[in-house]
Amino acid sequence: MKIFFIISIIIIAILFIGRNFINAAKRNLFKDQAAWSGKDIKIKHSPPREVSKSKGNANFLEMIADESKIYLDDQSNTKENEKK
Repeated sequence: MKIFFIISIIIIAILFIGRNFINAAKRNLFKDQAAWSGKDIKIKHSPPREVSKSKGNANFLEMIADESKIYLDDQSNTKENEKK
């Protein structure tokens, strides 16, 4: 009888602690949800850029080189615009 009483007290204590832990976790996870609800999120899209001139899957290195050149040109243009 004593073992049953002790086990039931331990189970009840674990349930209360677990419930408090779950409630605290929910509050922390969803605390910013109220700040975002009802607001329009505006996403800035970059302008479309050139696509590599390489066609097909024949030459991957040429495709990578073309994309790298376009990316580096874009980066150098943004740095020049920032300096002005």
